Amino acid sequence: MSPARHTYQVLPTRRTQGTDVPWPHDVHIALPPSYEHDDRSYPVLWVTDASLSFPLTVGLLNWLHTVQEVAELIVIGVGAPDDSDPAEFGSRRTHDFYPRPRWVNAGPGGAHMEAQSGDLPRGGGAEAFLSFLVDELRPRLAREFRFDDHHGLVGFSGGGHFVGFALLSRPAAFGGYLASSPALSGCEDLLFTLEAEYAATHDDLAAKVFLGAGEAELTDPYLAAVDILGSMTRMAQLLRLRDYPSLELTSRLYPRQTHGSALPYALNEGLRTLYPRTAPGVG
Repeated sequence: MSPARHTYQVLPTRRTQGTDVPWPHDVHIALPPSYEHDDRSYPVLWVTDASLSFPLTVGLLNWLHTVQEVAELIVIGVGAPDDSDPAEFGSRRTHDFYPRPRWVNAGPGGAHMEAQSGDLPRGGGAEAFLSFLVDELRPRLAREFRFDDHHGLVGFSGGGHFVGFALLSRPAAFGGYLASSPALSGCEDLLFTLEAEYAATHDDLAAKVFLGAGEAELTDPYLAAVDILGSMTRMAQLLRLRDYPSLELTSRLYPRQTHGSALPYALNEGLRTLYPRTAPGVG
């Protein structure tokens, strides 16, 4: 057996295609430092936009593991291939993250945003993408790696909308939800409709939810039109007022941070909030 590691082990990237998904996705896998020397199972963190967010997440977890602030996780990143050009990357993520073809936000600047954007990439694939992650890829990888029963989902911007969609359409699919700068009013406020429908038929929501965004997102005209801060605040207020006994909700606004720069802040605090290390040396 090889000597114990102090960093996550990143495995070779795989490529696979879901049954109802129109293109293959790259799957990135990182195993925690103790994986080869411990026969226990590990929580699993699913990271969207893997070509960008997976290296950032794993790098951050390496440091947080070193200082023993976060439990060890298996990290699964899923997204467009690393060599996708910007247009292909944008079109794929829009399709994957939004459940309706008309994905434009219903916030105060939605109509302006649509008029200024010309030919918008079309959404409509979120339900199929969620099913691919939960019903196909998860059981396939669980036969190979030691997953425990706790799964978390991470998304940024449009990926944050997908996190909200997963929370409100299949809340039991994940135990933890981390959304950075989430565009929650996309698809003409669909998530707020789903939230109201869920609340009408449920008196609890068993999930840990972390929402974070940058203060400077309010000063950018496009981002103001996208309604990042407004929709995140509105959703946090609604969920807080539902008073679900099993919901653990944290929301943060990071001073001076932009749409892009808020992500490392949200990942850092979100991971420490959702996966605190309970004791030194214990996952």
